[in-house]
Amino acid sequence: MQNEDNYYESRLDQIFGKGSLWKHRTLRTLLDPLSSEWNSTDYSKKIEIMERILAAGENLEDLIFEYKDRYDQQNRQDISSSVESALAKLIEFQLKKKE
Repeated sequence: MQNEDNYYESRLDQIFGKGSLWKHRTLRTLLDPLSSEWNSTDYSKKIEIMERILAAGENLEDLIFEYKDRYDQQNRQDISSSVESALAKLIEFQLKKKE
């Protein structure tokens, strides 16, 4: 696992937190469709969050790797294994929005 000061949660705090801990810092809002965090935002908000993360220069593949690593280290494969489902749902939302 990486240095905690540079782990994805700390970087997200810098992007969104304005000096404090950002509400969605675990990324379960975007990557865990079975979580209460996921249910706390609609799809448009999730896409907005993802766009802001990418605009800040973050690499989505790296974030996902760190996210999965974080939950694998905690023996929470139930969380780390839901990423693909979440991304599929987000892609479907975006594509249907363009129809």
